[in-house]
Amino acid sequence: MVNIYNQLLSNNGNTAISSMMKNYIGMSTSPHEASLAILNGKGEIVYAEATERPLQSKRAWGSVPDHINYIEKLTERYCDPDLETVVAMSWTKKHPYRYHLFDLYLKYKLRKAEADARKRYQMARYMISTHQAVLKNATVGLQAFGRFNRPIEKRYYNHHLTHAAVAAYGSNFDEAVCVVIDGFGEAGSVAAFRYQNGSFELLEDVKAAKASLGFFYAQMCQIAGFKFMEGEEWKLMGLAAYGTVDKKWYELIRPLIYVDGVTIKSGKLPKSHYEKLRSLERPPGTPAIEYADFAATAQQVFTETVHDFLNNIYELKISDNLVFGGGCALNSSANGTIIEQTPFKNLYVGSAPADDGNALGAAYLAYFEDNGCRNDRKGVVSPYLGSQVTGESFERLKKFCGLKQQELDDNALVACAARALFEGKIIGWIQGKAEFGPRALGNRSILADPRLKDVKDRINAEVKFREEFRPFAPSVLDEFGEEYFENYQFTPYMERTLKFKESVMQKVPGVVHEDGTGRLQSVTRQLNPRYYELIHAFYELSGIPVVLNTSFNVMGKPIIHSVEDAAAVFMTSGLDLLIIENQVFFKDPTQQWEQNERKFVTVEP
Repeated sequence: MVNIYNQLLSNNGNTAISSMMKNYIGMSTSPHEASLAILNGKGEIVYAEATERPLQSKRAWGSVPDHINYIEKLTERYCDPDLETVVAMSWTKKHPYRYHLFDLYLKYKLRKAEADARKRYQMARYMISTHQAVLKNATVGLQAFGRFNRPIEKRYYNHHLTHAAVAAYGSNFDEAVCVVIDGFGEAGSVAAFRYQNGSFELLEDVKAAKASLGFFYAQMCQIAGFKFMEGEEWKLMGLAAYGTVDKKWYELIRPLIYVDGVTIKSGKLPKSHYEKLRSLERPPGTPAIEYADFAATAQQVFTETVHDFLNNIYELKISDNLVFGGGCALNSSANGTIIEQTPFKNLYVGSAPADDGNALGAAYLAYFEDNGCRNDRKGVVSPYLGSQVTGESFERLKKFCGLKQQELDDNALVACAARALFEGKIIGWIQGKAEFGPRALGNRSILADPRLKDVKDRINAEVKFREEFRPFAPSVLDEFGEEYFENYQFTPYMERTLKFKESVMQKVPGVVHEDGTGRLQSVTRQLNPRYYELIHAFYELSGIPVVLNTSFNVMGKPIIHSVEDAAAVFMTSGLDLLIIENQVFFKDPTQQWEQNERKFVTVEP
């Protein structure tokens, strides 16, 4: 059942294999969610960020990780030009050749396909061609514009192994079973590994037989009228809370995918079954809320499949610790049920479990392959690994924006922001390095008071410009987690949804979803000192150790990357304050923070 798949650690982490320090650059070379991560010669993460952020293109389809717009500056800032450089990629070298035969098959099917089928085949060809382009062109920009005086070495790693690596090395587990579930990899859509002290062993019997839980969920999105290519799976998950499982939908959906032992399989159904499903797609103009029961049923089937699969994985008796990666690990609703509905005692899902995280996974694999694995980390990896917004653009904003502004010291800033939230203001909050992964965790966030019943509608309509059924996350001080959530679990990356306790729901209606849940973020002083102090200051004013947190963006755009992005959202939305580091920008020119009185005062504009 188990064979050695990739033994990265042969010396138990005690003796370095190579004494030569190198730059390690990891690249996620998928057709979507490209990203780049850099480790220095000591194995420290100095940078990790998705390509969509600097390009401001959602999911960055077809984009290389080492884009010429920024690769020169990144290597100049984070790499030593006199060291050798290893570039580690998240797909095996031979993978593009597998696409050739599949593309020939699609061309054959297109000849006689009807209109609806033609669209699906063309979409598949688009995915193939963009992936081929990324795999072919990755590192071209790096080699042309990177600041290096020595050769670049390329290494290629199995896609699912890079998923497992970023998850396992990011956790604080010495041993675990790593489960990866996504759309596809080199050899199927699932994989599992025994992880112990830095080494991985593939569990050969774990596989998917012509089945993909990731593609299943994408199909459900399509039927509900959402665009999975644009990353709208969140919408299906959010809409599910407004519906109930419907028997007629369940009978149609449940046979599509199922678990047999440690294999995920597709149901063998007649063509008419799939045609009936497609005929029920939400027509243009039909309100999404009318498909709430469908969304609830699809989410239920997804969650059941995850539970069945993980229960059977546990029966292999590998570990009580589960490390979960792959795009399906972004389904926070399902994640929140794993500890209760499976025998696993501990669960870790990283801040970037989808393909963007694989850049860091590949960089880890390359570094530990050369240097052995150290298990000296205390706690989970910080998610604050991306870019900063300070610099010339920030200075220009202060000089030319024409907005009322104040620069405050640390204590005054926290007091000002907490008071603003307490008074019902909505804040754009930018601090330090950007989060790695799709969720804002207090450094690129829009913040508000969770006590306000109408704050959800106000932000959706006036700030984010998105559907009314979309929920917002509660950032909670970790020490109060058990007071607010049933069966509380430490959740530093907003990676799982838990039930609020009945006794506190009325205290924070702005962050309680329709089904009584919240996709929480556990905030600690260790991971984010300033954000922790802000929430604590709000708690001292309100008695509530929670703030509403949502990503600093508008619908259809990635989280903001630059000062210009932030200013554009601020000036074209209903945000009241923009806070960048210690600088506060006011939309109302009559407002000013009075430090001595610790309150806002009205002054002449």
